Amino acid sequence: MPANTRNAITAIINFAASVMITAWFIEQKFGYVVTPEAILLSNVVACSKWVIMVIAAIILLETNKWVFIKRMSFASLTGSCAMFSVYAFRYIPVSSWQQFTYAMAFALLVMTIFFFKAVINTQLSLKWFAAWLVCLVISIVLQVKVVFSLHPGIVTNEVSHFFDSRKKSEIS
Repeated sequence: MPANTRNAITAIINFAASVMITAWFIEQKFGYVVTPEAILLSNVVACSKWVIMVIAAIILLETNKWVFIKRMSFASLTGSCAMFSVYAFRYIPVSSWQQFTYAMAFALLVMTIFFFKAVINTQLSLKWFAAWLVCLVISIVLQVKVVFSLHPGIVTNEVSHFFDSRKKSEIS
């Protein structure tokens, strides 16, 4: 099997696993995303930065495009897996809002590190990393402003019950 085919298949598998993990994480709601439309919109926003970068790589890169896409997919997958840290943050005596925020910040940090590593290891210009950072910032702003419709009252809307498995099973 040619290297490009292997890289493409690996990228597809990594991105698919990342989308499934992200969709599962969003579906868990954690008290913030409550409607199916909001869950779908949140997943679309979360995936959009990767779609934009894959399309850019396919169109703009002449060499190493599939190596880079495979490395991007790994960054996406590791970031999605890092969201599971929300369960570790449950044991820190902070609010559910902070637990969720810390897990998301950790996931973003992991993704950013691995994406930067993908750019460097593929010997691409740092403009690729800068473009991804712009997409990431836009994605975060869309999540906060459009999907979550955050406002100061959300911190006090009793979302902590979603982090207590006994209460969550009673609610579901």
